[in-house]
Amino acid sequence: MKKIYAALFLMPAVLGLVSCSDDEWNSLGEGKVELTTSHRAFILNEGSMNQNNSSITYFDWSATGDSAAVDLYATQNGQKLGDTGNDIEVVDNNRVVVAINVSNYVALLDGYGIEKSRISFEKYKNLGQVRNVAVEGDTVYAVSYGGYISRISMKGNKLEYVDSLKVGDRPEDVVKNNGKLYVTLQGADYKDNRVAIVSNFKTINYAEVMQDPARLYADGDKIYVTGFGAYYDNPWGVLDTKTNTYTQIGNASSITLGNGVIYAANSATDWKTYAVSTTLFTYTIADGKENTSYFQNVPAAINSNTVYSVSYNKYNQHVYFITSDYVNDGIVYEFDEKGAFVRQFSAGGVNSHGICFLN
Repeated sequence: MKKIYAALFLMPAVLGLVSCSDDEWNSLGEGKVELTTSHRAFILNEGSMNQNNSSITYFDWSATGDSAAVDLYATQNGQKLGDTGNDIEVVDNNRVVVAINVSNYVALLDGYGIEKSRISFEKYKNLGQVRNVAVEGDTVYAVSYGGYISRISMKGNKLEYVDSLKVGDRPEDVVKNNGKLYVTLQGADYKDNRVAIVSNFKTINYAEVMQDPARLYADGDKIYVTGFGAYYDNPWGVLDTKTNTYTQIGNASSITLGNGVIYAANSATDWKTYAVSTTLFTYTIADGKENTSYFQNVPAAINSNTVYSVSYNKYNQHVYFITSDYVNDGIVYEFDEKGAFVRQFSAGGVNSHGICFLN
């Protein structure tokens, strides 16, 4: 998320992208880059903390050959995205909301990467730095490290801060499910083991999960939870929202959910040698079966690198694993709807948080 990639690659036709001159605007949604395909994928790259090198890169998810990520946000907006891009969520299939942690703001972008509005949390110092967001209808819910969840309204392309609610120490992620908000709480010492359950943006209950919970993924009356655990062994499990009881399933450092299946990676580090061992697998929700043979022809490089994120494309049922060495640009590995390896390419930035897909 720190370079302008449009001039570095030779495949604009494949990408569906054409650079515009300084005095020419994109006829499809404004901006300096012509996105001629509706098959757009945005990668949010966190960058390195305090390096101001977050970015949003772009690729055409329908392309079949080699691909290349283009630093879309910087090109379209004439400025860097900021420091530590922490979350990206789709709005109405053609816009996105991003949360930038250290720069401490939430922004709304159109489907071409043009920033339309932002809310700076620097105005609300007591809330702390923003972490992750969830979107439902015309409302954005944002959690921040000061212990709060905030409501932000979307009126057209305008974001407006509404109010905040204290939920607990160091909230990390949020999802909305069946009318309630679920928020992971890590605690000031990373020893909390709870999910806050918020009703009507007023009443708060709690459910116990693993120590130091991180991400949440909703599916029906179940919410899947990943966390770091007391021993940094990446436990994951399921929270039954009918009973608010948690059951551990196994170990996974990164997961995503699509079409009744959990797609997952578990990257384990030997802290004596710093060697990484990664296993890819699926978990079928209906029968609770894990399959470590689903992904085929897996490149050897994945097995010895950390998978930083997993993303699912609902439009073509493809799965994307992005690796990170925390220094160099990540590598995207794409698998098709049957688990066969398709291609790999640069994510265009460091520490890729994930991919959102537009159509």
